Amino acid sequence: MDLSAVHAALSSKYYSVLASLCDDLLLQAASRGAATDDWPYAVHLLAHLFLNDLNSARFLWKSTPQEAKDARPEIAAVWRIGQCLWIRDYAGVYTIAQGFEWGPEMADFVAAFLEIYRKRIFQLLTSAYSTINVADVVHFMGMNEENATNCMFPETILLQ
Repeated sequence: MDLSAVHAALSSKYYSVLASLCDDLLLQAASRGAATDDWPYAVHLLAHLFLNDLNSARFLWKSTPQEAKDARPEIAAVWRIGQCLWIRDYAGVYTIAQGFEWGPEMADFVAAFLEIYRKRIFQLLTSAYSTINVADVVHFMGMNEENATNCMFPETILLQ
């Protein structure tokens, strides 16, 4: 199976195209009856999380062969991030993403995911709160108190 387009998108950091690219390639492989033993399930799963598409991520997880889940810890780690997103465990997303030893192909992608996730949470907080305490910012944004205190929240008052 030719995964060069996936590897090119990863190396070029075109993360926003990976979900549809992987979906299309996996469908093509399935239609030809090709083996998917070397399929980049962790990349594919994270690509859906990157786009905040939890339903597609859940479907992919359920359709991922158990052998692949058991053999590749990165797939399970990405799914744990997805579970945290599903139940809105904001701090858990950062804990899992930063606490796992990602391979070289995934490390930059996970960092980019955390960056876009932190931006989403920042937008959510600035639109939802007129006052917020530092502990809540620490929890939602996955940062320490010093960074949370220095974080720019326009028209939002940080309470100690």
